[in-house]
Amino acid sequence: MQTKTMKLFFYLLMIIQLLVVTACGNQTEESSGDGKTNSEESNDLTIAISQDVDTFDTQNTTAVSTESVMVNLQSYLIKRDNESKLHPHLLESYELKDDLTWSFVLKENIKFHNGDPLTAEDVKFSLERVATDNTLKQYQNYKTIKEVKIIDDTHFDIVTDGPDPVLPYRLAREAAGIFPKKYIEENGWEEFLKHPIGSGPYEFVEWNKGESLVMKKFNDYFGGDVSDWDTITFRTIIETSTRIGEVLTGGVQIANSIPPTDWDRVNSNDGTEVINGDQTSVMMLMVNQNKEFKTSDPKVREAIDYAIDNQALIDKYTPGSVATRTRVVPGVAGFEESLYDTNRYDPEKAKQLLEEAGYFDSNPLEITYTASQGRTYADSEQAQMITGMLEAVGIKVNLKLLEASQYVDVRTTGKNEELLQTSWNNTLFDPSLALSHFHSTYNPEGFGYNNPVVDDLLDKAAVNMNPEERAKQYQEVQKIVSEELPYIYIYVLKDFYAVSDFVQFEPRVDGMFYVEEIKKK
Repeated sequence: MQTKTMKLFFYLLMIIQLLVVTACGNQTEESSGDGKTNSEESNDLTIAISQDVDTFDTQNTTAVSTESVMVNLQSYLIKRDNESKLHPHLLESYELKDDLTWSFVLKENIKFHNGDPLTAEDVKFSLERVATDNTLKQYQNYKTIKEVKIIDDTHFDIVTDGPDPVLPYRLAREAAGIFPKKYIEENGWEEFLKHPIGSGPYEFVEWNKGESLVMKKFNDYFGGDVSDWDTITFRTIIETSTRIGEVLTGGVQIANSIPPTDWDRVNSNDGTEVINGDQTSVMMLMVNQNKEFKTSDPKVREAIDYAIDNQALIDKYTPGSVATRTRVVPGVAGFEESLYDTNRYDPEKAKQLLEEAGYFDSNPLEITYTASQGRTYADSEQAQMITGMLEAVGIKVNLKLLEASQYVDVRTTGKNEELLQTSWNNTLFDPSLALSHFHSTYNPEGFGYNNPVVDDLLDKAAVNMNPEERAKQYQEVQKIVSEELPYIYIYVLKDFYAVSDFVQFEPRVDGMFYVEEIKKK
């Protein structure tokens, strides 16, 4: 009797356990009661990025990957929308008083994440630091600021050392985020870099270097409750396949830098899709024009330009991108439309130019072409494809593929030879940044470009407060350099993202991840 009772007890226990497991399973899959899974109901957003933040000192970095994250923690005086138009952000208003003085009015009741008020003192502290410390990587872009004059807590003037038509654009980009003066003076920069404080819609929680950066919604944000997400996690996932796998399985909701070879995999998965976004970055070849290099001959530069099939590179590595012969992109003042969506691919013309320069089968042109390997998507593969195009018209190419640190060293020290493959962005959204490389003072060892007419145009445009005249000066520079070829442009890049279906995400031209703009469907 006792044995039968015990058996019955165990049977009942097993049935109860089974019912509990089943109920729990159903609860996991149908938590919302409307067919949505837990991940869809969550107010936590996770974004996979291919490069980690390199520092929380945004005045000492040039990495777009860092700024793209930090825009959620810091606030700028002026904010740029996705069409590159400027709008007051921390400001109520601003105006140009005279050619050297800009007047600003801060909004009231702006708080840093530690509760301290943001005032004109913090603006002065932040902007004068980057304008005077030439060891900071962003110093070059802010050195025109001579002084920030405080009138009261919410009123201040910025005085420049000469006319600076670009100042509003400078105040809307990296290094113009406002730092908390009191917090830093009391705790030091070392502590700030461990626990950064800003005035943005999200505040710092933790950073596991090389792995993840977590922020939470800041309840006292001056702009109010602007976001659908309570927390945001940026996960650093360098490996492309891993980044994609995390989107497919729901570990992250957005992942950047998705190559064309993986588009079908993402689009065929239930619940994910690939979307694309324009960039300001342009892929190009930097051409060394110093006399000791073969590319000092204009016919050689032209031959290289005519030998490259821009569209073939686009079709293989970045479908949807646009061939270009200028670094100034649509939406930027002074954009020269005649040089956009065009290329000069003509291999027969390239061969003719090489003959005119004195190079034949018996005396072929030999050049060195340097590119990175594994630093950006398909960098070495594209270099190899371009090498094949050059060799097809009779150019002998010594291709040097360098790992990231070696490549950066060559590029920054001017050790490159005839050709250096590179890409540059223009997050300033002003032609001055895109065209500054054509001044004779830029990188004379590795570039060697010198045209007094271009120097004069650039010098005049840099201080020209008339927008229409200034735009024409920059258009003229673009036309000149498109013929003289200090750079041989390939295409304007696009970025491709894998995105979960329940997230509404429109990529920005500047590559920023403003979380408040990312919505739940």
